[in-house]
Amino acid sequence: MSVPHPGAGRVPEATVPLRYLIAAVLAFVLAAAGVVALAGELAGHYYHPRLAALTHTVTLGWITLTIMGASYQLVPIVFARPIWSERLARWQFALLVAGMIGLVAHFYIAEFSGMLWAAGVVGAGIVAHLVNMAMSLRGLARWTFTARLFAMSLAGLVLTLGFGVVLAADRVARFLPAAGFFPTLHSHFHLALLGWVMPVVLGVAARVYPMFLLAREPAGWPGRAQLWGLGLGVPLLTLGLLASPWLARVGALLVAAAVLGHLAWVAEIARARRRPALDWGLRFVLTGAACLLPATALGLGLAFDVLGGPRLALAYAVVALGGWISLTIVGMMLKIVPFLVWYRVYAPQVGRAAVPTLAQLARPALEGLAWWLLTGGVLGLAAALAAGSAAWIRAAGAVLTLGALAFAATLGATLQHLRARTPAARAGSAVGAAVQ
Repeated sequence: MSVPHPGAGRVPEATVPLRYLIAAVLAFVLAAAGVVALAGELAGHYYHPRLAALTHTVTLGWITLTIMGASYQLVPIVFARPIWSERLARWQFALLVAGMIGLVAHFYIAEFSGMLWAAGVVGAGIVAHLVNMAMSLRGLARWTFTARLFAMSLAGLVLTLGFGVVLAADRVARFLPAAGFFPTLHSHFHLALLGWVMPVVLGVAARVYPMFLLAREPAGWPGRAQLWGLGLGVPLLTLGLLASPWLARVGALLVAAAVLGHLAWVAEIARARRRPALDWGLRFVLTGAACLLPATALGLGLAFDVLGGPRLALAYAVVALGGWISLTIVGMMLKIVPFLVWYRVYAPQVGRAAVPTLAQLARPALEGLAWWLLTGGVLGLAAALAAGSAAWIRAAGAVLTLGALAFAATLGATLQHLRARTPAARAGSAVGAAVQ
């Protein structure tokens, strides 16, 4: 399979990131519906094969596919670097989707040998992404705050993959000691959350939030707290979960310092913004940032043994994955997807015909409904999990599912514009491709 280097300055064709984002939204809806179906299991211990299937639908299908798809749109914009190979990105997508479906299905039926093979396919897709990103960023002249966090996230992805392969192999060969399985599992989860997802979200936010809010990028201690807090805290926390509770506590405090720096920065740009009104996309990302406070409090409580038990651990995971990450991703998608659609459909027509604005591609009523349902569903689910009530978990899951469907309908309405491509637009796209 050849993977030619694209020409300098080339931005990927819009369908490259869109296929990742559309698949991610489908996984999000499926995961929300899975909360309703697995309410009984969610009322018990967090380690259960079907709950592992649900967790990986969220972490791989929803979060990882979104980050990877957005990367293929944002890297050329944020770093002014072309994507090394669109062809590799398309092959990577096929590997990831096939592997994720196999992984989730084999988790669900607790068939671990098949799960190991599926994990290998997922691993191949992740390696393809790492190669594409490394080749795209090679020779980067200026290592900005965002570039450093982005590189940190790729290192975290490598370690997350390594721990995941070890856990998958152990389910077949049983080589980990009985006392070592759960520490390895906890390290795998926190590497994914804090080593892979958090650096890339915080790094990209440092560039795009100021554009969204018409504010300046911050400087000073908030940036240093994020870089050093994650750079030192994540390795210490990971090692501590494996070997030393006190080391884990030091790491947790350093990660909390990074969160504090990020929140101080978000509060500052929200206060200093020149955009007076907040659209629903901005409300989502700010609500997601606010969820970092209870997520951090729960994480510190668990690290210092002030809190304990599987119920609060599940509540912590939901506030982090469903509150901070998911609400942030929804808000970012409400910005990214309309831009991708507008650029593909209407940009070639500018100056030739009247075209809608980006704002006219939005559906504010649906977006507002999605905000109320998703925010209420996540908070309700966290409370229901802490209480261990299957009935309340099922009810919160239903609200969450309705919110996911409202969000999917919002994006679906935007994607309908892809069908409106005129002959002039298609000709313009062909000319642009020929020039590139």
